[in-house]
Amino acid sequence: MKPIQHIFVSKTANSLETWLQAFPRALTVSLETETVAVVDAGVIWLRLSTDASVAQQIAKARKYFPIQALVVMSDMPNDLEALAVFSAGGRAYCNTHAGVEVLEKIAGVVSQGGLWIGESIMQRLLSAPTPELVLHAVSSKSWASKLTEREIEVAKAIALGCSNKEIGLQMAITERTVKAHVGAIFEKLQVRDRLQLALLVKDS
Repeated sequence: MKPIQHIFVSKTANSLETWLQAFPRALTVSLETETVAVVDAGVIWLRLSTDASVAQQIAKARKYFPIQALVVMSDMPNDLEALAVFSAGGRAYCNTHAGVEVLEKIAGVVSQGGLWIGESIMQRLLSAPTPELVLHAVSSKSWASKLTEREIEVAKAIALGCSNKEIGLQMAITERTVKAHVGAIFEKLQVRDRLQLALLVKDS
């Protein structure tokens, strides 16, 4: 199997030692000064700057990396920034200076289609869901009535942070079947991503 190519995106294109320790073949680029080749990119690590909003920085990165798993790194992580990251389509949010072990865990989760928020931020998000992330069209107390038993199992697994592959193994079904269930769940509950679904399920 071809190894995943990690690309770190920062304003200065300077690498931190921990990044290279975790992924020795990683590239570090700046979208300000370089034309970035995206052919072999697998996981994109975007280090936020203070020059633009989170949404603007993610949108700019997406012009170069439209389909790759996007991990957003912050020098000063906080709850509001986390909400902005996931609302804008980020797959993970972490401290820029996270250790090698954490970086490797994040890479493993997002490369399998999972969502990495971090335990402390997840606990705060789930204890105080916001209207921006949970659509009013679905009552948190009635979501399960809209789904089949299988879909409820999948929804609960997603709320625990499981990837499609992990759900498939737990339920003894193929990853393709899991994806079909996820699509049906999103449509029935009118949510657009796994974070919205997790907040909805946990709030019930």
